Amino acid sequence: MSDLLATIQKRMARSVKEYDMIHPGDRVLLAVSGGKDSMTMARVFPLLRRGLGIDFEFAALHVRSDFAQSVDLSAMKGFLDDWGVPWEIIEVGVQKRLKPGQKMNCYWCSTQRRTELLKYARAKGYNKIALGHHMDDILETFLMNMMLKGELSTMMPVLPYEQYPQTVIRPMSLLSEEEIIAFADWSGIRKYACTCGYDTQSRRRDVRRVLDTMEEEFGRDVKRKMFQAMGNPVLSYLPVPQKNPAG
Repeated sequence: MSDLLATIQKRMARSVKEYDMIHPGDRVLLAVSGGKDSMTMARVFPLLRRGLGIDFEFAALHVRSDFAQSVDLSAMKGFLDDWGVPWEIIEVGVQKRLKPGQKMNCYWCSTQRRTELLKYARAKGYNKIALGHHMDDILETFLMNMMLKGELSTMMPVLPYEQYPQTVIRPMSLLSEEEIIAFADWSGIRKYACTCGYDTQSRRRDVRRVLDTMEEEFGRDVKRKMFQAMGNPVLSYLPVPQKNPAG
């Protein structure tokens, strides 16, 4: 096993343990887009199950839309088969669901695909849905919500649905994108990974540049410090308004 693969497995195992993500008897559905992040997650899951010593099931689902079909399906299937990851592919007409006058955007597309993941999980009896979001994604969401919505919130490593019995987990929460890219390059995953050209127009890209600038100015550890800070709020030193101010 390479040092890169060992590092990825170690950080994913730590995420699972620290956030209590997976329990004996769980059935975990891996959301595999074909990109470097979800493919890295899928690669490590068989190793993760053995390493954690937890008896759980898992399989991968690829939601193929009519909007972005840049995935090399034969390569993706080959990788998953080689890794011992059961998989299935379903087709979804995302563009057909747009209402008159509505334009395609990243949020709409991801929402439709997430809906299909949830429907599939419910039908097949999966109680956990694993997404390939990493530390950079979580930090980007935190900054976007702070700057654009005026609230301190982000993606949660573990998020139970309120209306459904499924729970979203993010086993790569403690992994940086830099680590994932290095592994994807080494393993050959990135050569076949899909990309969505529409994503280059999103605000997330702008926030990503802000984070990159902060890393250049304050050092490579700044992202991990920021991630740590989200779980370490000092409420007595945050300007929270009084709910019922006098006068």
